[in-house]
Amino acid sequence: MRFRFDLFWRCARGRCPDCGAPGQLHGVATIPDRCGACGLLLRRREGFFLGAMVWNYGLTAFGLLPWLLVLRAYGWVSVGTAVGAAIGIILLVPWLLHGLAWRLWLGTYYGFLPDQLPSAGRPLDD
Repeated sequence: MRFRFDLFWRCARGRCPDCGAPGQLHGVATIPDRCGACGLLLRRREGFFLGAMVWNYGLTAFGLLPWLLVLRAYGWVSVGTAVGAAIGIILLVPWLLHGLAWRLWLGTYYGFLPDQLPSAGRPLDD
């Protein structure tokens, strides 16, 4: 099985993974339950959100927080500033990345499992 980068890129740009309708996945703090164009269920069963949490945590913990360590290592910020910035990042950034994390999660899921899409024969309901 090959990873479908086209589906991943489609989701990352905020398009529906199945029909490619633009603007279906845009939003900062929310993602709609279904695609408005084709009806694809975007928020599936309980536990499906865990993939988005992994993306959100990964982007926050491994994408942003290490920069504070670098800034502190070079002495460009004080310890207090670094701690304050870390607290601010931890509290604010995951909320701001929620929509992006969902888009990346849907792209990852359907990139590895394209046969789960309705266009591949799967029913719309879960």
